[in-house]
Amino acid sequence: MEAELSVGQQRIVFDRAATIALYRDTVTVAGADRCTCISCKNFAVQGSKAYPAEFLQFLKELGVDPLKEWEAFDYDFTQNASKHLYGGWFLFSGQLVEGSDKRPQRTQQTFTHWFTTSFPMGTLPTQVTFCAVEFLTEIPWIVPEMPK
Repeated sequence: MEAELSVGQQRIVFDRAATIALYRDTVTVAGADRCTCISCKNFAVQGSKAYPAEFLQFLKELGVDPLKEWEAFDYDFTQNASKHLYGGWFLFSGQLVEGSDKRPQRTQQTFTHWFTTSFPMGTLPTQVTFCAVEFLTEIPWIVPEMPK
């Protein structure tokens, strides 16, 4: 069953049941947990603390498992001991039907998200239409090793 959701200038249609099945059958491990790089380790140990509570609720409304991002990546390649800027995607079964899928202007907020159709497809089933919630978040560097 499809539902509709608007966020800012964007509107999507999505299938919550199909998204729940996606996380049960395909996205079974968080992207940061699959990677062994130090940046992903830093992201993975912080889990859902990287996101505001409202965003976690938003993901659940879509049927997304908030502990299983499709992929996460570090934008900061410096030895910054305080905050690091990360991006990534949460997938869902659906499509963007209105609005641009480009990243909004970055503000002073430590977290932002938007819908996008541009993300790595990897090993996704081809018979389903996917869209993604892309995010940017600043989180502290807490693992003892520093990026090189």
